[in-house]
Amino acid sequence: MQAKIFETLKVVLRARKITYAELARRLETSEPTIKRIFAARDDKLSRILEICDALQLSLEDVVAQANRTTVTPVGLGDRIEAQLADDPSLFNFFILLQDGVPVEEIALQFELDTRDTLRMGRKLEQLGLAEVQITGRIRMLLEHPIQFRRDGPLHRALMNINLDFVRQVFLAPDTETGAFLTQSRRISEDTARHIMTELRKLNRDLSKMARQDQLTLPTSELKSHKFSLAWSQVEFSDLLAIEGE
Repeated sequence: MQAKIFETLKVVLRARKITYAELARRLETSEPTIKRIFAARDDKLSRILEICDALQLSLEDVVAQANRTTVTPVGLGDRIEAQLADDPSLFNFFILLQDGVPVEEIALQFELDTRDTLRMGRKLEQLGLAEVQITGRIRMLLEHPIQFRRDGPLHRALMNINLDFVRQVFLAPDTETGAFLTQSRRISEDTARHIMTELRKLNRDLSKMARQDQLTLPTSELKSHKFSLAWSQVEFSDLLAIEGE
């Protein structure tokens, strides 16, 4: 298993153009030591964790990629969701960071200065969601994907984000990497269950491929994409109006 982990870490180093010398500098050790560790493809867990931290990775991400396993989403709990709901800017900052968007990119898009990002980083630290390091870097502490309760404290915020997103995609021209797709058909329950199974698989595949991209590619090559899906039996009388004379 450790051999697979070190092979994955080597892929990360190549993708991010980080040399053994640079990694040694970050770990405050010697380049020969790093070369020996990677050549042996074996070392104690504490050293592997140090390497992951230096590369801003979680061990779980590396192991998941090495094994190609599915990581189960976790909830935050009502208390934390309620505190995020009370501070919409903090919630938006959190979901972007958790999605892997660099702080510098967030600051640029939303015209924030260092004081703003550090202030929100410390708020997330108080909630146990992040760690503000001495360098000012904000390190996210949740290694699992997050699953928010649709009926929880963030209900309205989540609803507005998704409805606004669907509206934007509906109004925009279709492209090779983005489009609005919709259709309705009269089908059997067996077909409906089959389609639901395939859609859940697509959602899992997207999560797996995204984690692989984030693990192996430079941040500059990644762009944020969003996937919102609704699939259900529909009563058209709830959506449409037909008036007689």
